[in-house]
Amino acid sequence: MKDDVIRKVAFEIDEFEMKHYNEDTKGVWERVYGDLNQVDEQIHELQTRKKECLDLSEMAWDLTTIMANTRCEVDQLEHLGVQNGLIRSKHLHNFLLAARHRDEHRYHDDEIDYVEVKIPWYLENNLIEKLYLKYHETRIHRVFDLINKYIFDEKEEHEDWKGIYAWWMEMKEIWEDEIDDEETVSNHYHDNDTYWGYDVDPTECQNLKDFFRKRIRAKVQEKKEAERLSQEEAQQKKKQALELLRNRVHKLKRYTSLKEYGEKVKGSVYWMIDVTRKYAKDKYGMLYAGESKNFHRRYTAYEPRANGKETELEKKFKKKLPHISDDEIRDFVRDPEACKLKVITNTRLSNAEYRLAWERRIIKRFKPLLNLK
Repeated sequence: MKDDVIRKVAFEIDEFEMKHYNEDTKGVWERVYGDLNQVDEQIHELQTRKKECLDLSEMAWDLTTIMANTRCEVDQLEHLGVQNGLIRSKHLHNFLLAARHRDEHRYHDDEIDYVEVKIPWYLENNLIEKLYLKYHETRIHRVFDLINKYIFDEKEEHEDWKGIYAWWMEMKEIWEDEIDDEETVSNHYHDNDTYWGYDVDPTECQNLKDFFRKRIRAKVQEKKEAERLSQEEAQQKKKQALELLRNRVHKLKRYTSLKEYGEKVKGSVYWMIDVTRKYAKDKYGMLYAGESKNFHRRYTAYEPRANGKETELEKKFKKKLPHISDDEIRDFVRDPEACKLKVITNTRLSNAEYRLAWERRIIKRFKPLLNLK
């Protein structure tokens, strides 16, 4: 443990990777791309000089040389990949061989002395290693998942496919806190990689049973929290939908159907008076009384017209008092100080019978000049 053999393995792998994959040092990758660029230039030259006389033998020789170099470099890349894997494999194999000696069922020579050591529960046999393998994740796990997702996954399409640059930037963000380290994938064996599932660290539990009990409790709590958030989200969506509906209904309150509008229009009774008692000479001076289901529409018949056309009141005057000139009638009716209008409007007058009864009462009591007797 003092020598920290695992960290030594990590550094050896880093040394190999930095030697062959360092961005600052041109290696096989750059040579392969250089050769491929030369092939591309030769093809481009063929396209641009297709009408000229070409030395095909010289060009074929150049392409043959370039392709031969490319094949060698591709083989070398494959060897580097294999070698990189072998570095991990040789150390992993040694660890497995060493782990065999921790098997409690393995035969031991009786002549060998045995010792008793008091250790925490999670260090018994290879329990802590098993727990790490199954319940612990590091940053490397996340990088592996990204590469597997975007590069090696056999699925043809991904819903969140963003291109090679996108996943590389995602991977780079994972390491942004370790910017001082060398930029390789495998050298990040950090002591602060504490991503235990459900945030339950076995070294903080009383025993294995307590470890699983806390995991189950955390899992149930996480499920409840997810359900709570889901319910809140559903309630929020429902609230928004209701709010939209209320707003829509609120706006629709300003509208009404044609039938409903006709039923809700307030009825009216109205009358005109002769203020100066020039023509209606009794004490009431009433000229005409009438009723209407919709006085706004009825008023158009009495509204003075700019084109000089006779209003209905002027026609009634002319019919009742034919000896008066048209100009005199028009001047009287359109004089705001001589002829005035009174309108009474309420909901009860929407009833036709009630409205007609009111009109008859007014005519009977005040005897308007222009109403038919």
